[in-house]
Amino acid sequence: MPKDNQPAAKFRVGYVSATIWKNDSYFNVVLSKSYKDGDEWKDTDQLGHGDLMNAVLVLKRSEAFIAEQQ
Repeated sequence: MPKDNQPAAKFRVGYVSATIWKNDSYFNVVLSKSYKDGDEWKDTDQLGHGDLMNAVLVLKRSEAFIAEQQ
């Protein structure tokens, strides 16, 4: 199992990622999108139309990962 400060898993498709955190006996999923602002990479929770199918894919992978853990 991962260290306390590390996610249990992370799935990425394109610029969209789902990070899974384990908290005691349950899991939380954080959905985010990476983007470049000048030379710096940043994350946002705002998704555009073109990001939605990638979000669906990472959320499906997240659900499958969590289901396997229980």
